Amino acid sequence: MSDKPISESRRDAIKAMMGGLAAVPLMNLVGVAAAQAKDPKEVDEDKDPTALALEYRHDATVEYKKGDKEPKVPMAPKDQTCANCQFIQADTGDWRLCQLFPGKLVSAKGWCASWMKKQGA
Repeated sequence: MSDKPISESRRDAIKAMMGGLAAVPLMNLVGVAAAQAKDPKEVDEDKDPTALALEYRHDATVEYKKGDKEPKVPMAPKDQTCANCQFIQADTGDWRLCQLFPGKLVSAKGWCASWMKKQGA
């Protein structure tokens, strides 16, 4: 058996678990940095699973044609674009990174069903 009392071995186990949990965010940062190191590509609104689920489109002012999959929201309100959404990660440019599409670019004139007004906009 062990010479350590049970309470000390429990403390050691808890310390090890806490240390492991503290390392998880650091590992995620390394993964995000590696993902952002690549040149980002534009979101493919016709094939990207996230874009399809969120009904993302590059131009929020274009209505869907007959025969297209009918969207839940046929046309975004005029003042709702990716440019003034809280998830956009840049203030300038025609194509910008978005938190909902990690490592991919969305159009500033675009829109998706997760649009949320940017604070202060």
